[in-house]
Amino acid sequence: MSTRETALAAGPIDDDLSLRVADALDKPILYRWHVEAYRDYIEQLWSWDEDWHRNDFGKLFAALPPLVLMQNGVGVGYIQTQARETSLHLANIVIRAPARGQGVGSAFVSYLQAHAEQRGLAVTLKVFRTNPRAQAFYSRHGFEVTGRTATHFEMCWPARKQAAD
Repeated sequence: MSTRETALAAGPIDDDLSLRVADALDKPILYRWHVEAYRDYIEQLWSWDEDWHRNDFGKLFAALPPLVLMQNGVGVGYIQTQARETSLHLANIVIRAPARGQGVGSAFVSYLQAHAEQRGLAVTLKVFRTNPRAQAFYSRHGFEVTGRTATHFEMCWPARKQAAD
């Protein structure tokens, strides 16, 4: 797997949720969702520079094409994943405020973990230090803090081997 390869493909997650590939028309909407989800946490760490963040979002949009989380045909968020040699890395997950607390995040994380488990890979991610709710969410889903930076907690759900048939 290349370090720029997305880890997941478009398709169903469960009966209500699916992933679809984002296109250029989605980019401004996803950026707005990105700002809604992350700005408060980022401003607690350093100042918000709109030009810098818009440019950084554009670079990541190109490097790791987002998948839009769809719930019953309506976009409720997006994810960006990266296939790494020993892990699937969750680079970004944004769940829109109206869909939070409805099981969307849990369903997606379970799907990601099952996908990783089939390949014997870990799942890694970073959480802003200013977002204790996200850290608690991932802890409830079996992630452990494996490192700390000035701005993030690095978390990992360990690789699990599938039982032999």
